[in-house]
Amino acid sequence: MSRETILQRVTDPAPVKLLLHERSRKVLGCFLAQEQSVSGAAKQIGLDIRSVHRDVRALCAAGLLHITRREARAGRAIAYYRASAEAYFVPQSAHPSADQTEQLEHELGPFDKIIAGALGREFERALRESGGGESGQREWGTRLFLTPGGAETDQCFYDAELRGVLTGWQGPPPLAFTGGMFARLTDAQAREIQEEFINLIYRIKALGEANEISQQGRSFMLRMIQTPISEAEEEAFRRLR
Repeated sequence: MSRETILQRVTDPAPVKLLLHERSRKVLGCFLAQEQSVSGAAKQIGLDIRSVHRDVRALCAAGLLHITRREARAGRAIAYYRASAEAYFVPQSAHPSADQTEQLEHELGPFDKIIAGALGREFERALRESGGGESGQREWGTRLFLTPGGAETDQCFYDAELRGVLTGWQGPPPLAFTGGMFARLTDAQAREIQEEFINLIYRIKALGEANEISQQGRSFMLRMIQTPISEAEEEAFRRLR
């Protein structure tokens, strides 16, 4: 079987829009190479059945799904659907934004907003529990001080020791952290670190799936970014800080 038979190129705006939308793409994935009902798809991916039903209607209208059969039952018959192809490919030229940088800025903008809100909420909780915050006894703020490696800036409690964060975190213990760094690496070293990140993602994914089954834990957001940058980009980022 040829690649063209398995992998369907999609360039029409309506199906392209659905294939680039995370939720509708996730719904379509339930129907790849198999028959599935709307309720079965909703259960498989853990989404509200009404949302899945709306996506199924849109996917059918765009030609990405079709009804394979209807199963009679008391009341309304159950419809079963299947994807129109085994796999799909949206060429970069068909993306609403063909420029990769513009596309990533569009995708990461809302994501960054959610991250900022969730990080802020968790940090405020941990700060209050550590005696900080507006009504707490410990004063939190920004510090500038000298370390053996030079002047350093951080955020910490007023009564904390004057030492850098890499020697041990002295702030509140939230179940969250954020940070970034610049490091000069060879391409081989960067590839090795990238593989370590990917393995960590798979480990986290396995833990999450096990906890879904046992109904333990709560949702956490994790994000990893690694990319080579130019000297001008590094300098611009340092100026922002």
